[in-house]
Amino acid sequence: MNHANGWMNGWLGGGMWLWTVIGVLVVVLLVVVIKKLLKK
Repeated sequence: MNHANGWMNGWLGGGMWLWTVIGVLVVVLLVVVIKKLLKK
């Protein structure tokens, strides 16, 4: 139980910034793709 709790704390604490970075990258990629489609 303590092991699972530590894993959850590690994922929620240390992993949130990773998900934020991934989210930003996805948004940037979407903007680039949309711009390319609009140029066509």
